Amino acid sequence: MTTLATYSDLVTAITSDWPARSDIAASADQFIVLAEAIANSKLRMRQMETTATLTPVSNLCTLPTDYIEYKRAVEVASIRRRLEYITEDAADALYPDRASGLACNFTILGSQLMAFPLSTNDIELTYYQKIPGLTSTNTTNWLLTAHPNFYLHACLLYVGEYIGDATRVSNESQFLQSYIDLMNAVENRGKFGNAGVTLTGCTP
Repeated sequence: MTTLATYSDLVTAITSDWPARSDIAASADQFIVLAEAIANSKLRMRQMETTATLTPVSNLCTLPTDYIEYKRAVEVASIRRRLEYITEDAADALYPDRASGLACNFTILGSQLMAFPLSTNDIELTYYQKIPGLTSTNTTNWLLTAHPNFYLHACLLYVGEYIGDATRVSNESQFLQSYIDLMNAVENRGKFGNAGVTLTGCTP
């Protein structure tokens, strides 16, 4: 059986080793892209966290092209200010005149971020980024290294759909959901350990 360490290993596994059907080789890249779409929608892992500095242009900051979901936004002022997310409706209600000043809130508008009150200061955005896609030139990534089982079974799920194998689809779906749950549980333990809930504020 092929070791799953690179893009070519994965292609061999899903087209030759497991279903053993060379007629699906031309669709291998599509299966990998679809597997990565599952990962981007279902996983929130430390390796996906990154930080970018956004500079507002006409009060709007363009989000990074690999952006999935925000985690934290901070206005880079003389004293750093953590911003709280609000909806677009709340932004209209709280800031109808679009006044300028040090920002307190932000909202996401399509592929852009807008802070309120309007500010010219940079925004430090901590966010979850898309997993770097596997290709013939980008032959590996952290997800394949850490969780080759995920890639293999997510791809085989779509192989099953492609060849009309309902049993394979059912089996792979069940395995994949269990494995995603395990990945997320391990991630939570690795990130938070046995930390309990800490309450802040005044105490008697």
